[in-house]
Order: sequence, then C-alpha cells, then structure tokens
Amino acid sequence: MKKEIEFKQYPAFINREHELNFLRNFIQDIPNRLLFIFGPKSSGKTTLLYKFIEEIEKNPKYDLMFFNLRKMLIVNYSEFIRVFFSATDDSPAGESKRKYEYDLKVFKLSYESIEKIEKKEYDPFIVMAKELQKIKMKGKVPIIIIDELQALSDIYFNGQRELLNELFNFFVAMTKESHLCHVIISSSDGYFIERIYSDSKLHKTSSFFEVDYLEKEDIFYWLNNLEKESGIRDYILTEKQIEIAWHYFGGSVWEISELLSNLFLFVKDGAVSDEDIINFCSGKIRAFAIRFLYYKPLKYDSDLFIAFNEVLKKKESVLTKDLMTLNSSFKKDDLINELGNLVQKNLFSYNPVTGVYKPQGHSIQLGLELYCKEYAINWKSK
Repeated sequence: MKKEIEFKQYPAFINREHELNFLRNFIQDIPNRLLFIFGPKSSGKTTLLYKFIEEIEKNPKYDLMFFNLRKMLIVNYSEFIRVFFSATDDSPAGESKRKYEYDLKVFKLSYESIEKIEKKEYDPFIVMAKELQKIKMKGKVPIIIIDELQALSDIYFNGQRELLNELFNFFVAMTKESHLCHVIISSSDGYFIERIYSDSKLHKTSSFFEVDYLEKEDIFYWLNNLEKESGIRDYILTEKQIEIAWHYFGGSVWEISELLSNLFLFVKDGAVSDEDIINFCSGKIRAFAIRFLYYKPLKYDSDLFIAFNEVLKKKESVLTKDLMTLNSSFKKDDLINELGNLVQKNLFSYNPVTGVYKPQGHSIQLGLELYCKEYAINWKSK
C-alpha cells in the first residue's frame, strides 16, 4: 500500500457556503441564462469552482464539461478549436488511415470531422449543439464551465471579435433559447467581461455573481485554527499576529497562505516573531509600490494613481466620475482605457455590474499608498 505524502500545509477552503448554495440553486433551474462569475484575482473563484465540480461530478444527473483556460495562449481560430477539442490517437500501429478522435470530455469527433472544422467546412457550434442534444436525450443535464475567460482576450483584441460573438451567441442559444445546458463562465477581468457583454448583446440573457475576498471573521477563524483548516502543526499565531496579517492582506486567502508558508523558515519553539511577519508583509507592499513606479501609463503618468488614492481615502471604491471631478484634465475615453489596462495588469479590479474600480486586494491598496507617499512627485489637485 502506498504511503501518502505528508505536507506541512494544505490549501484552506473557508466558509463559501453562500457561494456554493448559489451555484447549486443555479443548476437546479431549467437552463435559461448564462452565469458570469467575477471578482478580484486570488479571491477564490477557481477554488470555489473546483469544490463545486467535485459535488456535481458525483451526481449522475449532470454531465460536466470543464475548461480551465489558465496559462493558455489563444490568439486565433485554430488554437481556439484545439482548446475545445483535444485529440487522442486510437489508431492501431501500422494502420495507414488515421482514426484519431477529438475528445471534449464527452465530445468525440473523427479526425476527418475535426479537419473540416479547422478548414471551416463544418461549424463547430453546430457540432457541439448536436452533441449536447445527445447528452440531453440520455436524461442528463449538460453543464459547461469555463474558468479564466480573459485567456480569450487576445482573440478579442486582435480583430477576431466575431469568433467570440459566435461563441456567446451559441451559449445564449443553448441556455435561454433551447434550455439545453447550463453555462458558467468565470474571470478575474471584469473589464473584459463587460466588453464581451456589450459587444455580444447579452442583455437579459445573463446573470452576474461576485466572489470577493473573505470577511474578517472568516480570516480570524482560519488563522486561529491552522491545524484544522490548513494542517499546520509547527506553529500557532497570536491574536496580534492575526491582526497584522489582516492589516496587510485583508481577506486574500492566497496571499495569507503564502505568508503562512514563509513562516516555516522562522519557527522557534512552536512560534514565530512579530518582526518576521511584518518584514515579509512590508516587503510585499513595497514590491507593489515598485510595480506602480515602473508601470508606464499611456496618458496620465502618476496623476491617475494619486487621484485614485485620494478617492480611496474617502470611499471604498472609485468611479470614473470621481477621478474626473478630482482632476479636470482627465478625459473619459482615455481614462477608461487606462483603467482597463490596470485591470488587465491585475493592479485594479472592476465590477461590471456597478462600474466601480478597486485595488486588487488590500496589499495593492497599501502599495498604492506607499507609492504616492514615497515615489510620486510634482502633483497637486487640479
């Protein structure tokens, strides 16, 4: 019998019952709309989806197709097709005629069929619709989940918007019109979601659901129960140290997990020092300040960052009109483009429902504050 490998730390999954209940309820309705899941980077969207997938894979009522587009470069039609249809070679050795099949979970196509799709002789969306219909005829509900939608942004911004429009028109047909399958799409780039939403005319066909960072009480519960929730036995944290972690990283599970991993280097007698925690956290904040320093705005130089920081002193989020009120030199179109770049660079996040911008987490907000204090010069409110 194989001995399980033991690790000092395991990923934590803390109090996402509300989000899981939302997803459970969503797939219990008849398919009639797309669901866009959005939220800042490292807020736990992918972890949530994996936990949800674990549940529905055990239910024979559903047939799941999951696409994780993370780390995929998709810039043209052929690469798009390869993502949605992967190849398996089932041909016997020495057989002259290729009998490959393309397998998208339950989608299996002959090599000849996929060649015709790549040559645009077959419509891939018609092929997928037929396959989804076959699943439904077996008494199952198909569910398509796409994670990291922004991986398709190169297609969108390189003049191939029609391909994405076709994709989302297909999803609308499969959900609202034919009620054939559920479609759930996740992205940390709310700005890109809004562009897709606007260009694809998805009004009244889509719902939006935000997955944000954890609340303070959830973080405090987790860090007071490290062994139970993360398998950490080497040290415990004091209440003061938990406050320090919350101050620097807020509810970002990934960043706090990175901190916890780093602290193994400094354990003495089952404890770590406040100084070691602060040194790690402050180093991260300074690194974000440097990112703002070396970011090259297309239009507004440091003025945009300082104005953004000024607004955050008074409220939790920022609207374009807040920035334009503070600095009359800002032009709306240029400002929206620049903020979109910052969202794609994972410095700011954007809520496509409310139209507000925030830093991508508390650590980046502190980094922005440090940048404005130490690096930005020659600015005054205009």
